[in-house]
Amino acid sequence: MAPLRRSRQFPLSPNPSLPQPHPLSSDPAQKVDPASHRVARTRVFPLAALAFGAAALFAVARPDLALVEHVEFQGAERSSPVALRHLADIRNGTTMWRVDLRRAQRGAEAHPWVRSARVYRKLPDTVVVEVEEYEPVALLHHNGLFYVDRSGAVFLRARTDELDYPVITGIDQALERAHPDLPRLVLRDTLWLLETLDSRGLVSRSQVSEIAFSRTRGFTAHLGGGAELRFGLEGLDRQVDRLSVLLGEGVDLGEPVLVDLAPASVAIVRPLGVRGEG
Repeated sequence: MAPLRRSRQFPLSPNPSLPQPHPLSSDPAQKVDPASHRVARTRVFPLAALAFGAAALFAVARPDLALVEHVEFQGAERSSPVALRHLADIRNGTTMWRVDLRRAQRGAEAHPWVRSARVYRKLPDTVVVEVEEYEPVALLHHNGLFYVDRSGAVFLRARTDELDYPVITGIDQALERAHPDLPRLVLRDTLWLLETLDSRGLVSRSQVSEIAFSRTRGFTAHLGGGAELRFGLEGLDRQVDRLSVLLGEGVDLGEPVLVDLAPASVAIVRPLGVRGEG
């Protein structure tokens, strides 16, 4: 942004070559009738409404002359307007009423970052494309790394410069073949764990490097400091409550310790000599 410049100072004496204000307007003691302002406003607003209505009426009466001059994109942060414009295929010079809104919507939703889109006309000459984008909260390791959003939707192969999310492992093709519905449930429970631990202030999402799933052990959360949290397959909420009690009693997750919350009656806490032991 260009720096602001100090406004130029003009002499206070009037320039005789310029038209002078009416004496009444320069007299500070002169009172202005408020009714005159009300009259002015009542004249301006109907004129503005009339102008807009005339433009809209023109667009309806002569659709062959109402052309698209602008395409606005709202909510596009990761999905670039250039890419969305290409996918929506809305071209300047197209008549407003020949824009296929459903086709443009489907085109915008073809962008890998777009969860949903809405396209509508804004008379007299603008088409608006509103998009809701995916928000990644984790990575799924499954023949590569893929972004996962809060709902469990796996939507895009991860970029090498944006991998700072917890990694979910243990979901493979063998698991899918043996239990076709299980991967979806595993994703649901893993994301619930991440969200609950973070929202309750027990373990922040940034502390979790990986959550590994096992059909026999359940879920193991690997933390950045070397600690491991094991959760059984059933009663996750009860196990999170038990972890809260342990942390209140002084268990330090900044050290390499194993906290096994899966047993029904008691939690097990023991040091880990080597990361991943046990």
